[in-house]
Amino acid sequence: MSAESLNLVLSGATLIVVAAAAIAAIVQLRHLRQSYQISALLEILNQWNQPALQAAYVEFSRLGAKLADPAYVELLERPGSLDRGTHQEFLICDFWEQVGTYVKHGLIDERILLDVVNAQVVNAWKLVEPAITIIRATRGPSPFENFEYLAVRSVQWSRRYPQGTYPPGLPRMADLKRRG
Repeated sequence: MSAESLNLVLSGATLIVVAAAAIAAIVQLRHLRQSYQISALLEILNQWNQPALQAAYVEFSRLGAKLADPAYVELLERPGSLDRGTHQEFLICDFWEQVGTYVKHGLIDERILLDVVNAQVVNAWKLVEPAITIIRATRGPSPFENFEYLAVRSVQWSRRYPQGTYPPGLPRMADLKRRG
């Protein structure tokens, strides 16, 4: 075998090894990303279940009644007046704002997150939207814009999957029970 032929065979073998290594790296990166996505989602769910955030949700659920109070509305109109220690209801907005930022910048897979939380996000937005409208009247459109982004994406998700995301063609438990 001539030196040129040997060089050609070795170059081909090197190409095969490099291609195999690249494919292995791509597979490993995909697995790392999936692992990161699971960790991120678990951390979001863990934060949501913390007692402080759950206590804040109790206050958040009272927003409708609070908005009926002119003194509360006046407070919302004043920039810098929403101390989270006093107005814990806005910790919920802060939470969804943070999650919305992660989704908007691709740090969390939107499909996975919305499959789990889209209804909660839409319901939270509907409850707080009147308060955010009041806040934005004096501060412009940016307060809670990432929460709004997440809410919009959640509504779009619900419209795209009105029957949910259960895999088509997979029987439901009721189908299996009927078949015996």
